[in-house]
Amino acid sequence: MRLGIIGGGPGGYSAALRASGKGLDVTLFEKEEIGGVCLNMGCIPTKALVEGANLYNSFFKAKRYGFDIEIKKRDWNRIQHFKENAAKRLVLGVSNLLPNRGVEVVREEALLKSEGVIEAGGNRYEFDRIIIATGSSPTPPPFSVPGDIWNSDDALNALRIPSSLLIIGGGVIGLEFAYIFVSFGSKVQVVELESEILPGEDRDSASNLRRNLEKKGIRFYLSSRVKEVRKEDGFKIIFDFEGEEGELESEKVLLSIGRSPNVQGFPDGIEIKNRAIKVDKYLHTSIKSIYAIGDCIGGNLLAHAAYKEAEVAVSNIIGENMEIDERVVPRVVYTNPELASVGFTEEELLEKGMDYEKARFPFSANGRAIASGETSGEVKILYNKKGEILGANILSCEASELITQISLAMEYGIDVGKVSRVVFPHPARSEVIKEAASIADGNPVH
Repeated sequence: MRLGIIGGGPGGYSAALRASGKGLDVTLFEKEEIGGVCLNMGCIPTKALVEGANLYNSFFKAKRYGFDIEIKKRDWNRIQHFKENAAKRLVLGVSNLLPNRGVEVVREEALLKSEGVIEAGGNRYEFDRIIIATGSSPTPPPFSVPGDIWNSDDALNALRIPSSLLIIGGGVIGLEFAYIFVSFGSKVQVVELESEILPGEDRDSASNLRRNLEKKGIRFYLSSRVKEVRKEDGFKIIFDFEGEEGELESEKVLLSIGRSPNVQGFPDGIEIKNRAIKVDKYLHTSIKSIYAIGDCIGGNLLAHAAYKEAEVAVSNIIGENMEIDERVVPRVVYTNPELASVGFTEEELLEKGMDYEKARFPFSANGRAIASGETSGEVKILYNKKGEILGANILSCEASELITQISLAMEYGIDVGKVSRVVFPHPARSEVIKEAASIADGNPVH
């Protein structure tokens, strides 16, 4: 069977590797760098800067442990060099792995002409099945902006740390850059249209994260609509705040109002709904021989969601019957503390009219957190009367490593009672999950 894949990001390249391992004849089309935004300009390089910020911040906390550390120099160029090497290492690894696994890589823009037909570089290719994995692009603003306003790529590759940075948008990308730049000395302000940061996430948890970030010096303007961005000596932002027009000035401005699926240039048979490619639970598009995965189908615009969707699509192409369950895909904001979530939020449960209860336990009562001096945050588990876990939120410095335990429980139907009976190592941050599950099960320990 011949399989054509349009897009070499996390979804596309992982689908190519999976399909070639199953014996399919695979051609992958990517006009830019293998790895897509995630490996080149998103997940990996951003997290390298986050780790640099975490390390830098740790020096200032050393005195509580009895260490008097003097930081003589902060070399932004070396920090950037480390970030670039981290990204290049992964991109090179994947780029070499594809041909070694028998995947033909075509470095040209691919056009889906009709069912089974792709044109690229003046050549015509025919396939039995096709996977669309065209990713997403930054959402354009509804107001005019100067040409030298930053996007996330500009912020990632900044030549120096600006004295001040104003971020338009309090979503995941905006918050991660806010944390990075405030850690390295910028005065950071965030303007968000909605009444709380991270719209769509658990409001209670988002509010807790915002308060933690405010303690680090980030100023938030919520329920604020930007009307205009002017370029003078620096930048001036004109916006509506609490019913009145306000102005803010900053050396640099980062526009971070989300990403939109890339759905342009497809034949009429591919149905678009809510500005994304419409797929069923098996990831078929409206043309059954064509599948779509990753950011272009909307939903969770996350690399690990694309990895899972690639697995489901390839499994169905080879005749297995696998459905996608986006409910168990974890979501993480990589600030410090991190906010990790999975499943429904409280707001979604209320909107759907679903009965639920919640159990929470703070890290301030956790032995490992106290010993490490990192006690901010909590675990909150949402569950029904049967004990089934409906969702969870973890605010903690290692939330991204902890949330998988709850995601695993949800994937395999492990209820709060069974989680509460698991033996967790002591002392460990993960014990907070056991404590919250024990409360949910009616058997609290502490």
